[in-house]
Amino acid sequence: MAVSLGGIPSEVQESITAFLGTKEVVLVKSVQLQIKSKYEDYIMVLTPWRAYVLQVILPIRVQSSFSFLEVREIVVREPSLVVIETDTSSYAFRLMSFDDLEQIVIHVTMSLKKVFPDSSPGKLLKNSPPNLYERIRKTTESLEEMLQNNQGPCGGFSETYAALCDYNGFAFREEIQWDVDNIYNSQDCREFNLLDFSHLESRDVALSVAALSFNLWFTKLYCKDFRLNLEISEQLLYMLSKSMTLEELVLENSGLKYEFAQRMAQALSRHPDSALSTISLAGNQLEDRGIIAFSRHLEKRSKGLQSLNFSRTSLTAKGMNTLCQSLAANGVFSTSLYHLDLSGNPGILATEDASSLHSFLSCSNSLSHLNLSGTDCALDALLAALAEGCRANLVHLDLSKNIYSHKRVKDVTPAIKQFFSNASVLKYVSLAGTKLPPDVLRALLQGLAYNSQISDLHLDLSNCELRSAGAQVIQDLIFDANSISDLDLSDNVQNENKFEIVEFLMVPAKL
Repeated sequence: MAVSLGGIPSEVQESITAFLGTKEVVLVKSVQLQIKSKYEDYIMVLTPWRAYVLQVILPIRVQSSFSFLEVREIVVREPSLVVIETDTSSYAFRLMSFDDLEQIVIHVTMSLKKVFPDSSPGKLLKNSPPNLYERIRKTTESLEEMLQNNQGPCGGFSETYAALCDYNGFAFREEIQWDVDNIYNSQDCREFNLLDFSHLESRDVALSVAALSFNLWFTKLYCKDFRLNLEISEQLLYMLSKSMTLEELVLENSGLKYEFAQRMAQALSRHPDSALSTISLAGNQLEDRGIIAFSRHLEKRSKGLQSLNFSRTSLTAKGMNTLCQSLAANGVFSTSLYHLDLSGNPGILATEDASSLHSFLSCSNSLSHLNLSGTDCALDALLAALAEGCRANLVHLDLSKNIYSHKRVKDVTPAIKQFFSNASVLKYVSLAGTKLPPDVLRALLQGLAYNSQISDLHLDLSNCELRSAGAQVIQDLIFDANSISDLDLSDNVQNENKFEIVEFLMVPAKL
C-alpha cells in the first residue's frame, strides 16, 4: 500500500519520519480519537505490525500505541467510525472517509492473517453493519487468496517472528530471519533446529519457538545437549498447545524436569487436534512424577503416538508400570506405536512391575523398534512376551546390558527358540553386555537356524562372557543360522586365555 500523507503539514511529516527512524511505514491517516466524551485530532501511523496514535503537535509525541497481536475485535459502527478493542484498551476512531477506514481495517486483518492462518475478518469484525462488512469481506477475500499462494519463505516464519519481536519490544535478529529464509527454505527443511540459534540470548530463542505456534511449514522441532531455561520452555509449552502441524518433538538432554512433562501433558490434553506423533525427551530428569502425569494423558489420548523415547529419564519401576498400563489401556497404541525406548533406566524391569510391560508386548501390536538396554530386563520373561505379540513387526531389538533371568533356572525357556524362529522381519539384535549361558546361546542360534523368513541380520553378542563354551556353540550352529550377515563377538575372551582366543579365532573361518 502506498503511504498517504494527505492533509498533514510537511513539518509534522518530517517529525514523524524522524520519530519512526528505520521503521517501515505502511499507512498514515488523519483521525479523530474519542477522549472521554469528545473526539480530538490525531495522526494514525501504521507499520507492518503496530499502530501509533500521534499528537498533532511538535515535537511528535505518542498518545498511544498497540500491536496488532493485541487486537481482539473490530467494530465498524458507521462508514467513518471504527472501534478497535485490544487486550488492554478500547479505541474509537473517526476517519475522514470510508476508504480510509477500509484501508486501516484491511491492513490490520491481513497482518493478523500472516501470523494466524486460520484467522479471518469474520472473527474480528463483529457487530458491523452488513453492507460495510460485505464490502470489506470481498476485498480481504481476494487478498487472502494472494497471501495463501505466497506466504513467504517457510510459511511466513520471519513475518511472524517480526510481529512477535514488535509485540514484546525485543530487537529483531536478522540472522534468524536470514537462516530461515535462505538456508532452511532453499533446502526445503521442515525441521527447526534450536542448535542453529543456541549462540543467541535465550529470549531470542524463545521468540523463535513462539513463532512456530501457528506456522504451517515446520513439522519437527529438534534440540539436543542444549539447556532450555524457563523462558524457552514456556514458549515450547505454548507452541505445543497451539501448533497444528508439529509432528516430531525431540528435546534430548535439555535440562528439563518433571514439571515440564506435567505441563506438557496438560497442554496436549487441551489440544486434541495436535499432529504430534513422535516424542523424545531422553536424557531429561523427568522422574516418576513427570512420567506418571504424562502417562495419564496417554491413556486418554484420542490419537496414538508412533514413537516414544523416555531413555535416561530417572524413571523407576513405579513410573514404568504406570506408563505401560496406560499404553495397554488405550487401544490406539496397539496399532500406532512403532518405536519405544526406555533404555538407560536401571532397575525399571527388575521387579514384578515388569509384568505391565510384558502384558503390553504380549498383545498384538505394531512395535518395530524396541530398546530396553540397561533396564535390568530378564530375557527369559521378555522374550516370552515378544514371542506372543511382536514377532510379526519387530525389526530392531536392543536388550544389551541386561541379564538372562531374575530366577535360578535349570532349563532354558522355549520362548527363546520360539521368538527367534518366528520373527519375520528382524534386522538387528543386540545382547551386548548380557551374560549368556551356553544353553541360552544354543537356543537362540537354533531358533535363527529354523527361521527362513529373515536375512541380513546384525547380531551383537559382544561382551557376553561366552568364553570357550560359547565359541563351541557358535562353531556348531553358525552354518545353519543363514540369516546372520553380521556377528559381533568382541570382548568375549577373559584374562587373555590362549585356549579361548584360539576357539574364537576359529569362528570367522567357519563364517
